[in-house]
Amino acid sequence: MNILFILPQIPYPPHSGGRIVTWNTLKRFAAECDVSLVCLYHHPSELEYLNEVKKICREVAAFPANGKWSFKPLLRSMCSTSPYKAHRFWNREMAQYIQRLLKRRRFDVIHAQNFYTAAYVNGSEPCFKVHYKENIEGNILQRYSEYSSNPLVKIAARLEGWRTRRYEIKLCRRFDQILTISPHDRDVLLHYNSALPAIHQRPGVDLKSYPFLDEPEGPPSILFTGTMSYYPNVTGMLAFLHSSWPIIRAALPQIECWIVGANPPQDILDYDGRDGIHVTGRVPSIDQYMKQTAIYIVPLTVGGGIRLKILEAMASGRAIVSTPVGCEGLDGLHDQHLLIADLSKDFAEAVIQLATDADQRSRLRLNAYELVKTVYDWDKVIPTQAALYRSRFHHPPQ
Repeated sequence: MNILFILPQIPYPPHSGGRIVTWNTLKRFAAECDVSLVCLYHHPSELEYLNEVKKICREVAAFPANGKWSFKPLLRSMCSTSPYKAHRFWNREMAQYIQRLLKRRRFDVIHAQNFYTAAYVNGSEPCFKVHYKENIEGNILQRYSEYSSNPLVKIAARLEGWRTRRYEIKLCRRFDQILTISPHDRDVLLHYNSALPAIHQRPGVDLKSYPFLDEPEGPPSILFTGTMSYYPNVTGMLAFLHSSWPIIRAALPQIECWIVGANPPQDILDYDGRDGIHVTGRVPSIDQYMKQTAIYIVPLTVGGGIRLKILEAMASGRAIVSTPVGCEGLDGLHDQHLLIADLSKDFAEAVIQLATDADQRSRLRLNAYELVKTVYDWDKVIPTQAALYRSRFHHPPQ
């Protein structure tokens, strides 16, 4: 099976949610298929990682994406019906390269990851076309508008969310199969267009990379990990630090909170060293922080898809407290695999409950590990996805 992957970023190293999904998918498909990759990159320093990607792919090409707030894409979006990110992730040379590649080689499957790459598929390609959605970007913007306190930001996010969602639905019609990482996202797509070929495709976790850990000695501390330039992470952590953390510290004066992730904004950095809070910024590995903390938190109020960080925490044997949005789309159940609570008081009480009840922590973490081992192991997830691709591709008559 010959597959062309189109990705919005270089998939290595797998240190963020999107790269975790794409790298684990890519390397497992490459183990048994002929895989080629065309992707965007966001800084020249990332190009060194292409060497790792080339080890598993037949052919690799990378093209520069526009900066996060580039003037030309922003200007074009203001005169277009397409949302800003559609222009930001568009590279004409990459589009032309893909069309030349499709004429030069025959592919059985094109796999376009996330709505950022959907425009590179025109719908007429003579192969099985798959669009893999880690989230619905328009819904994230809509939720952000609901939680923003700035009226101008609220209006702008709502309008851009509406425009983005409409664009996403339109591009979905170019594909033979839509795979959503969350069943909730699948249902949202079908709500807007019941004819879309959308199904749920579970994500996974690499159990070899996240072995089950013993609990650390001493008083339990808590951990949050995630890219801190990603606004759902920032919004959620600021809400937690403002409303839940004071309640937790009042009940448990010795407890500590570790916030681990690249590019924290100043609003988050201001908490570092205060009231038991530690903000690390980018770290080479989160392993040591998983080992030294007993409770993992996901206090998100905005988001979509599935938070892979929850699966990693479950695999590592950490008791988890999450908001409903934070664990949306996950098979985990409240008080069986994790505790689910809204910010702020209920969330704080759930953290306090786990911090003071070792038996409950033990029960939750063992149940959660069994869940990821049975349902979310990448080595079980990808063969199912590969079987779907094999069952659907066809070649045109010669």
